[in-house]
Amino acid sequence: MTQKLNSPTTLHRNLFKFRVAEFVVVFGLLVFVIFLSCSLSLQLLAAPPSDDGLKWLFDKYDVSEPMSLIPRENLAGWTAHYGKELTKSRWSVVDGVLICDGSKNNHLAGDLVTKKEYTNFILDFEWINSKGGNSGIKYKLKDFGEIGSAINYTKNFGWLGCEYQILDDPNNREGNGNNGKYAAAALYSVIGAKKNKKLNPHNEINTGRIIVADNHIEHWLNGEKVVEYDLNSEQWKIALSKSKYARATDFGANRTGLIMLQDHGNKIKFSKLIIRELEPKKK
Repeated sequence: MTQKLNSPTTLHRNLFKFRVAEFVVVFGLLVFVIFLSCSLSLQLLAAPPSDDGLKWLFDKYDVSEPMSLIPRENLAGWTAHYGKELTKSRWSVVDGVLICDGSKNNHLAGDLVTKKEYTNFILDFEWINSKGGNSGIKYKLKDFGEIGSAINYTKNFGWLGCEYQILDDPNNREGNGNNGKYAAAALYSVIGAKKNKKLNPHNEINTGRIIVADNHIEHWLNGEKVVEYDLNSEQWKIALSKSKYARATDFGANRTGLIMLQDHGNKIKFSKLIIRELEPKKK
């Protein structure tokens, strides 16, 4: 018998079908790899900070579900000082990021203050600073009376609170001021952060954490504890006596207080502000 050979046209057609099938398989694998890598990246970005080393805290306190303080719109949950409505503000929410534009327009509201007071909590946050930028997160915020001297606080004091300093240390003269007490992650003016802290440059994400557990307070920076103090300790009394708040009676002693995001006239972005409230466990 004579075997019938495929014509050139048939061979070309089969080869074309094979190439198409090969392309579909390769393209499908490529799409899958891209999807997988994006999913992993999103998971890494969305992953909560580690709670390693906080067993002592969870043994003493019940922890609430995490709550984002970044509103979806209209700066809901925030006010200006004295509860004034934020009709016009330098702050806005864009794609889930809370942004202060850093403008010098005095007709716009500056600092953001929570409507709610907090007692014990873990506040995890991410920020992106501008070059030389200065901001901060104040907690245990309390109205000490009408504002007097802004230099030495010898009269009335206005709104004061313990402050987690946010600063672009290398590009701001306060980065080396007052033995590091004005630098990033310090308890502003009172206790400096550890000297070998890891601060990322401006325009990059830094992560922070504030823990308030009754009289025990911690500041964390990029996964590392950099400040720790106790409001009943001699360390606190001595440090406070040497700070600009020395004459502010009962500074930091209030159990509850508001939380404030500082507008210092520089652009700052908060991509995460998540709070978990702590309730002492019943014995």
